[in-house]
Amino acid sequence: MPTIICPHCSAELIQQDKTYRCEQNHSFDLAKEGYLNLLPVNKKKSKEPGDNQLMIAARRDFLEQGFYDPLIDDIRSIIQHELGFDKKNFNALDSGCGEGYYTERVLSNSNINSQVFGTDISKIAVKNAAKKYKDIFFFVSSAYRLPIATDSMDLVLSVFSPNDPKEFHRVLKYDGFLIVGSPAENHMKQLAELIYNDFRPHEHKIAEDLGYKFELHLSKRVTFDIHIQNASTLQALHKMTPYYYNTNEESQEKIANCNNINITCDFHISVFKPTKAR
Repeated sequence: MPTIICPHCSAELIQQDKTYRCEQNHSFDLAKEGYLNLLPVNKKKSKEPGDNQLMIAARRDFLEQGFYDPLIDDIRSIIQHELGFDKKNFNALDSGCGEGYYTERVLSNSNINSQVFGTDISKIAVKNAAKKYKDIFFFVSSAYRLPIATDSMDLVLSVFSPNDPKEFHRVLKYDGFLIVGSPAENHMKQLAELIYNDFRPHEHKIAEDLGYKFELHLSKRVTFDIHIQNASTLQALHKMTPYYYNTNEESQEKIANCNNINITCDFHISVFKPTKAR
């Protein structure tokens, strides 16, 4: 198992029954659900950072209906067939894992032998994930300070999550891969048009954001339409997007009364290799 490190001093955390402790005597107890909280209080920018229960429940309600299955299938195919992880053991981290849906479907639910970790800054999300997916090791942390040892991961997955090139580069092995799932130009166009007078296409700047730490290995655009036939499903989709907190009452009413709509799902899957620069 790759080394979990202390968020205070970066020393190795050693498991002693239900407690993880470092040589500096910093200790962290496993929650009853089986996850570790490795987010120091002084690193929080709010009392409960990250997604709240409303967003988590909405995302789970929507995703478990299978709407994003084409995206999941393509990422899994890339991992197994393009990157060759179907023939060897590997260590994988889902950074910004939320309630663990992609962690389980993409990294764990396959015919490959892997040690899978999931982390998110939202304690509520990680608690939900750990309750449901017992074979995955979840912990609460920031993507900008991962409590994972240097050069220990073969694969890092980041789907609609913050990306810190410095930390991803640090935890990945020299021959590892970073997979980023991000919205493409027309993602959720019809939903945005219900909310705003004009739709602004998404900008794709992942490679630019990752800078000199990574080089693009391969990319794929995945585009498909989904048909939503009831307002409750559309409302769940709305709540899991950044649009939700900027939606006025008039637009919320439009969504609540919309029982039949086609929505474009448009994604970039970008696979990167770390450069030699450390």
